[in-house]
Amino acid sequence: MKSLIKNLKYRNLIDPRFKYPVKKFVIYTRGRTGSTLLTELLNCHPAIYCDVEIFNFIYSGSTIKFPELYIKSCSKRASASGKSVYGFKVKIGQLRFEHKYKDYDKLLMSLHEKGWKFIHLKRMNFLRHKLSNIITYQTNIFHLRKNDKEFNKKIIIDCNLLLKGIKYGEEVEKTEEENLKDIPHMKIIYEDDLLDNNNFQKTADMVFNFLGINSYPVKSDLKRITKENLEDVIENYKEVEKFFKNTEHEKYLH
Repeated sequence: MKSLIKNLKYRNLIDPRFKYPVKKFVIYTRGRTGSTLLTELLNCHPAIYCDVEIFNFIYSGSTIKFPELYIKSCSKRASASGKSVYGFKVKIGQLRFEHKYKDYDKLLMSLHEKGWKFIHLKRMNFLRHKLSNIITYQTNIFHLRKNDKEFNKKIIIDCNLLLKGIKYGEEVEKTEEENLKDIPHMKIIYEDDLLDNNNFQKTADMVFNFLGINSYPVKSDLKRITKENLEDVIENYKEVEKFFKNTEHEKYLH
């Protein structure tokens, strides 16, 4: 146990200066769903410390052998920052593939039983979701701010690759739903709740109410990378449109 405590991942566990959070929550999601935006909005609240993707190797440094102890240690970051509410983001892929937890669904249930609240953040247009990933991969642009230069370059899309991404997105969404079927949670849909900045306050207030804390003004200068009209983004849009026409996935074009 002593060697475990010495590990930087778990050092907060025995630090008496920091307390465990009064309220705690998990944002269960995938990449390119608006999780950075949601985090910024929630962090406007003086009581909330909404953390990064703590299971991302960029932040964890390596595989986490004791995930619940690691989460408990991370949760003290709220107290260290003078906050009483702690939350973190986690992607299903990080649990399944990066850290290779065979029973990650049991980990989620255990957190629920220990008082963690769950927010399921998802994006329902799987074509645009995959498109956003492709743009990020090709340009290394992850986010744009209000005063950043607009992304105006059109990209050529491999229709089969796009279809594969759509099907994978639909499959993962079903798995996420299965993971949370026995865990009470609130849903946030990117297209309904985060796409339009006029909904930022309403969405944040829903979360604040879910967590049992008072409302607080929120703001963010993040803006979407892709344009509303897909023809302004996809160079070979006509080819893509023809490929998906009269298929079950045609709905994602609109």
